[in-house]
Amino acid sequence: MKTKTVLLMALALALFGAGCNWLAGKAPGISSMIPAGPKPANFENASPAEAAKRINFVPGSQMEIRQTYLGEGAKIADTLAGDNKDGVRIVTLERFAPMVYAKLSWKLSSQGTTSTEMRTVKGGVENINLKSSHEFYPPAYWPSDTVDAKDTSAIWLSKDAFDELTKTKHATLFYGLTDGLLFGDLRTAKEFFDAITSLNNQVLEANKTVDSDWAKADEDYSDWTLKVNGQDVKVQVIKASNWFGEIVVLNNPQNPLVVKTTFNPKLQDKSLLKGGDFLTTLLSYEITRLDNVQ
Repeated sequence: MKTKTVLLMALALALFGAGCNWLAGKAPGISSMIPAGPKPANFENASPAEAAKRINFVPGSQMEIRQTYLGEGAKIADTLAGDNKDGVRIVTLERFAPMVYAKLSWKLSSQGTTSTEMRTVKGGVENINLKSSHEFYPPAYWPSDTVDAKDTSAIWLSKDAFDELTKTKHATLFYGLTDGLLFGDLRTAKEFFDAITSLNNQVLEANKTVDSDWAKADEDYSDWTLKVNGQDVKVQVIKASNWFGEIVVLNNPQNPLVVKTTFNPKLQDKSLLKGGDFLTTLLSYEITRLDNVQ
């Protein structure tokens, strides 16, 4: 019988660049020159609000995603891991047209319990709708293939959703957790199927009194620490939540990245949701690092 950790990684794995680094050189009789072109973002003396808006993605920008339990421990795990990327999903942007379109590729490596050999799976998501979608595509659901985003905004807010949330403090946000179109081969795993069935039953019950997809943003912005291009940067974020849980969104109209999602901790009560622990670990994530940000 496999352990829950092994099952989780198996599901996440099996079912579910570098930019321009210009170096200025000096030589006798030749002045220092910096070639024209994209340069790494500069966050020196930037307020959190300014820093958030300076995070611009280009083809080759990367991010690291860690699955979490109840949204905790990702930054600590990142610090302790050093260069070890076991269980870290590394996402590379192939195309990024702000507020319109994105395409990404990803790889996820895990170390077996009986050997030191790392297993790596790869995939991609294309046709990400950054213009009008109100639905996410959870990273845990991404299959090891290049797939269509199915009119979702993946791990961003679309322009329409961002504008609605920032202007009115409310928005309809579908977290994608119960969307059967996004399950892929995960639906064949009994533990996942049982947990999702139980979750769907809870959604039906909750919708008798609330709109489970109606999200409310905090009145005030919050500060958040991200490691960007190798340095800790304090950025401004929007925190919003609905019945399914909380999201943390970069306050940047050009790049409203969902840097963290936390599954509703109230659903940990086993009398309410079968497989709640499993779903919490599978569906909660945090983006801990951004690289090649221009």
